[in-house]
Amino acid sequence: MGTTTAWVLRTWARFTLLFVLIVGATWLYLGSASGWFWVVTAGAVVAEWYVVRQLAREWSWEARATWWWSA
Repeated sequence: MGTTTAWVLRTWARFTLLFVLIVGATWLYLGSASGWFWVVTAGAVVAEWYVVRQLAREWSWEARATWWWSA
């Protein structure tokens, strides 16, 4: 269970960093007054929500699969 938790946290951190870099690069290139910046930001928020939801599903699946056998 601990290895799955560590994997989920590492994966979440990697995706979050990727989204931050994408939004940051868009902000530097286009500026916050651009409509495309807000489209990219909204896309990153939706993608982050999706990633968190999928990782939580993976973690909970592992938790349900292993709780019965834990001490």
